[in-house]
Amino acid sequence: MTINPTPIRTLLALLAVAVVATGCVTAKPTETEAGTATAAAPAPATSTATAIVSAPAKPDDWCDRYPDSFVCQESAAKASDSGDWCTRHPDSFVCQEKATDSGDWCTRHPDSFVCEESAAKATDSGDWCTRHPDSFVCQPSAPVPSISAYVVQGGDHLWGISSQPKVYGDPYQWPLLFKRNRADIRDADLIYPGQLIQIERDLTDFQIQEAIDHARTRGAWSLGVTEATDLKYLEATQASEARTATADDAAQMIAQASTDLDAAKGVGGVWRLVDSATGGSAVSISKLLKAAKAKLEAGDASEAYRMAKRVSEAAQMGVAQAAEQVDAGPAYN
Repeated sequence: MTINPTPIRTLLALLAVAVVATGCVTAKPTETEAGTATAAAPAPATSTATAIVSAPAKPDDWCDRYPDSFVCQESAAKASDSGDWCTRHPDSFVCQEKATDSGDWCTRHPDSFVCEESAAKATDSGDWCTRHPDSFVCQPSAPVPSISAYVVQGGDHLWGISSQPKVYGDPYQWPLLFKRNRADIRDADLIYPGQLIQIERDLTDFQIQEAIDHARTRGAWSLGVTEATDLKYLEATQASEARTATADDAAQMIAQASTDLDAAKGVGGVWRLVDSATGGSAVSISKLLKAAKAKLEAGDASEAYRMAKRVSEAAQMGVAQAAEQVDAGPAYN
């Protein structure tokens, strides 16, 4: 006979539950029993949460919490003084400044750069390099070597050539180049690549200023035409040079004119000139040179110089013209 174990297991489980339940329940005491019972000590509360500590009373004012702070000292000072910074902080830089002088920075700090500059400006020409010769700005730059001649490049003009440091370093001095190279430059507005430009040195301040004045008032540039103002400039410079010429200057110019005249004769480029010294009629430059020598012998160095200068320029222009015509071919109209 086989016994089914399931009902037995169920019965045993129910008995176990009843035993546990009976051990966990106490009967409610009667009123008499409750009155005579002693109160049991309460079990300590158990909790896994962080304990909460009540915050102390928080003052409303920052200075109540931090009376030694700078802000609070300021507040206290404001309540007890006139409200002036220097009354509250007499040792500050600002207050020491005001207390020791008239209020001028240089009175308080005479060794400062600003004050040294101010003092320097009061005692010198006002030039930075005069006051600070050892500064980087004032260190002398390497001098640019000057040249005695310049070969014209494509795109060149007298203005640009004159502005180069190795020439004159000033574009307004271009008339000096035109005057010195008059034999090769008929029109100051027109020069050619390959031309050799002679650069005159040992010029007087008057000659330089004379050139600058002409450059500033010369007017418009026009290719292929010798400007009337340029011719007047040449006449004026010749006249001024002649007025100050000495006997030695005249003798040197006559010697130069003789050399130039010989060169012109060699290439058949002897011109004729009209000059007041020869009666106003056109004479050969050879005759004009003889007249210049006669003037020098007579003691008129100024007139001798002027005439010899004209001969020299005419001879040089005759040589230049002859050179241009060497390779010239016939022209057919």
